[in-house]
Amino acid sequence: MGYANSIGRVGALAVTLGVGWAIASSAGTAYADTADSSSSSESSTAGPSASSSKPSASSRPDSSPGAGGSATADDTTDDADSDTDTSRGKSSIRDSADPADPEAGDAAADDAVTDDADDVADDADAAADAEVGARTVSASTATVEAGAPEPQKTSAKPSASAPRTAAPAPAPGPAAAPQATTQTLAGVISEVVTAFLAPREAPSPATPLQGSTMLASLAAVRNGLERTAIRRTNPATGFAATLVADDTPNVLVIGVDGTNLSKVLANPLLTQNFFKLIQGGTTAASTIVGHTTVSNPSWSSILTGAWGEKTGVINNVFTPWTYDTWPSVFTQLEAQNPDIETTSIANWNVISAIAASGLGVDNLFNVPEQEDDPRWFKADDVVGDLTELAIAGASADVANFMFSYFVGVDENGHMFGGDSPEYLESLANFDRNLGEIMAAVDAWEAATGEQWTIMMVTDHGHQPQLGFGHGFQSPAETTTFVVANNPDLFQQGGVNLQYSIVDVTATVMTLFGFEPAEDTDGVSLTDLDDSTVTPGDDDALLRQALQDAIAMYGYPDIGTNIALSVRTIAATIPYYVDNIVNGITSALQSLADQEIFLISPLAALAILPVKLIGDLVYIAVNIPAQIIARLTGVTGASIFPLVRPAPPSFPESPEESSTPDLIAVACTDGRVSSAVFACGAPTVAA
Repeated sequence: MGYANSIGRVGALAVTLGVGWAIASSAGTAYADTADSSSSSESSTAGPSASSSKPSASSRPDSSPGAGGSATADDTTDDADSDTDTSRGKSSIRDSADPADPEAGDAAADDAVTDDADDVADDADAAADAEVGARTVSASTATVEAGAPEPQKTSAKPSASAPRTAAPAPAPGPAAAPQATTQTLAGVISEVVTAFLAPREAPSPATPLQGSTMLASLAAVRNGLERTAIRRTNPATGFAATLVADDTPNVLVIGVDGTNLSKVLANPLLTQNFFKLIQGGTTAASTIVGHTTVSNPSWSSILTGAWGEKTGVINNVFTPWTYDTWPSVFTQLEAQNPDIETTSIANWNVISAIAASGLGVDNLFNVPEQEDDPRWFKADDVVGDLTELAIAGASADVANFMFSYFVGVDENGHMFGGDSPEYLESLANFDRNLGEIMAAVDAWEAATGEQWTIMMVTDHGHQPQLGFGHGFQSPAETTTFVVANNPDLFQQGGVNLQYSIVDVTATVMTLFGFEPAEDTDGVSLTDLDDSTVTPGDDDALLRQALQDAIAMYGYPDIGTNIALSVRTIAATIPYYVDNIVNGITSALQSLADQEIFLISPLAALAILPVKLIGDLVYIAVNIPAQIIARLTGVTGASIFPLVRPAPPSFPESPEESSTPDLIAVACTDGRVSSAVFACGAPTVAA
């Protein structure tokens, strides 16, 4: 099967299925006395810890352990086994087989498996014929005061319909049969290489997997194949009534670029707020193995619900036409209900451009690079301050959707490497901003009596060494995370390996009472709660379970690895050409604006030929890049339009508008899309 069709949808499943199957099929070290038959019992894990879903929120009284897959199999032995070690906090799966007696071993293993595990084994058997493979699978700096006014819209919302509308889900029925896949270059390479590889050795006896990882693995295996069927079988009605407590839901999605979850878990003193959010919700240590780890394709997937292979986004060049076919979550929401207040706050212009595309976001805040801020700490702080203000100014009488994006962690990863002290410092800076945002949410909830659903996501990880940073298929790059936090919807302290970054848009649509688009690649996280497991009421167990999940991930098969590496290299060339041309023209425009005698006129004249030459070079390198992308599984790749897209541009805040309060200008395509707050009074951007 071509990797674009198989790995693309079940990145995490590809790993966990292999682990689950290996556990089910390999001989294990004997722990129990074979003289006595052992009985199995299903024990639910303890409820989540009393830590709140947010720093000051309390645990839900009726919180219950996660559904299916949250039980472990404990074997009890006779009193004659009183010397058996029982001091471990986590239960382990014990085999009672004599290595010399395979039949006895099989019988003992059957006794140690619960009903859920039986279902897992059935699913694993059905998938055993599949080739899982050995996958070692860019507002000036401002101080925000608490009394600053709330953001206001300055223009009526467009009444035009969205490029596409969600169609009702088909009636429940059997899952559709797998469609024939189109052979791609990646598939051919994979088959050729596989043909020369020696057969895998039979698994040798190994100590059973840790309990926390085993739970997550089994849940992933059992529920992974249900992701596709969920969209086909769930009714299209009743979302709002069943998921939210009121008809004006509030959703905040926080995007933090290039963040390694492993670094968060390994440095608790630097990331306390990060882990508090994890404690109060359900988290996936997920993977995008088999998909590119370039930022724009990943964020497009997060903000549209379609993988880059489908949208055709292959690098960090913003292509506005993409979002005519694949509208952003902002456009999807505006098309369904223009009364929803949508806000985007980001310090990368590509993210702001995506938010402004289509029907566009109501309130757009693009934060440019700050002066004397090479590590982007100040820019991240402005994003955090704007987010806090937007939350404080949100009306409880309308539905609110906010997206807040931080680039600082990724920038420091590029400058110093993912294993550097500077990378950890950027994580700590983000964590402080996160804590302030969560405090703003708590204060708003206490004042209004309403609830926010908070999701946090990253687009990719980071290589430990200084170099490319990301773009390839190492586990450090492909490991991602999704955190979902709402005590009424998501299990506190839960782990769900079925969550994927492409599920964010589908989840947002569901939370506002709409069915996700029919052609989405994502699934609402609310439909995956059966895959949630709870490692225990100990924070150490939660941390360890996530670390164990991360440790399971590895590289894709060699064919996919080669194909995606070639695609990344080819797609990076037009991106660099675009950056160089934009940099030269920007410098020339700056000289022209200074009105220096003779020099400024010459600089202005030079802009046109530079753009012309740059456009021609871009076209020359973009055509082969698109062809390579198509051959490696990007069905949305196209050489048209040939023209080099204009870079996203947002006006700088007027220098004369210096203020102790908030200043933010947000315009797109010559129209005003939000308000400017100068000296505490709202004024329209010109």
